Amino acid sequence: MTFEETNRRGKFELTFPVRLVSDVKKSQEWFRNVLKCNDISGWGHATREGMGLILLQAASPEDIRKNAVPKKRSDYPTEWEGPDDGWDSLIYVEWDNLNYVVEEVRSNGGKIAVEPFEYSHGDHTYKKAHISDLDGYNMVLSARRLQTDEPNHQDQENKFKKTFQVRLVSDLKKSMEWYSHVLGCDEVNNWGYARRGEMEVILQQATSPQDVRPNAQSGKIFGIPYTWEGPDEPWDTFVHTPWEDVALIVDEVRGKGGTIGMEPIESSEDGWDFLNAQILDPDGYSIILGGMRRSSDS
Repeated sequence: MTFEETNRRGKFELTFPVRLVSDVKKSQEWFRNVLKCNDISGWGHATREGMGLILLQAASPEDIRKNAVPKKRSDYPTEWEGPDDGWDSLIYVEWDNLNYVVEEVRSNGGKIAVEPFEYSHGDHTYKKAHISDLDGYNMVLSARRLQTDEPNHQDQENKFKKTFQVRLVSDLKKSMEWYSHVLGCDEVNNWGYARRGEMEVILQQATSPQDVRPNAQSGKIFGIPYTWEGPDEPWDTFVHTPWEDVALIVDEVRGKGGTIGMEPIESSEDGWDFLNAQILDPDGYSIILGGMRRSSDS
């Protein structure tokens, strides 16, 4: 084994925020018809370019709760004091596309919770708008440009660039340190942004401990053909991981003092083998590492 192999870090690949909803099928239809997601699967996926979610059935209406407005304070350890509204996900779009996307969503019957508005911070001007899904989760469209730049007036498209999961935490500074030093993120910056590989989250300071609420155990879906019944443990974020990297990442996080909620467990279904493990952040948010391979490859 070479030096590089012995020091290799596990990969965080394609990542999906997980959202508890009141009715998975109705939510998937909303994402298909209103947000124009082109990949709707029996595993709860709703995806399109630049955005992807896993929708799970909530066991109780009380388990469906959008993020509250984060706390603003003078000692906020980020460059920005925080938004005036609750965010559940942040979606980057091009400046000239934001208003176009809003009107497309509106024409498809979607709810615009906050109409487009602009503000300036530092050297940039920002434009944002909020889309609210069937359960009231806020998807924040965001565009920015340098204040010295003029809009390009490019051809407008209903196109998303990138999406970030937003997470309310009890102690922003401690969470940023955990994501940096324990989860081993490649980048943690003073906007509350944390990234390891393809997993990206925005951490915001909760106003109240009651606002820090990891997903509850999802309900099971039985008797619907080609529909997954759901996981046996709570999910907040699902990270596709190479099969051999699941145990590697678990050992890495454990060695840095992190909490492993579930050791790697194998299962099989429909010709596939699955290997899942669970990492818990300081507030109990569940990061699921998921490896998969054809059963014949084992």
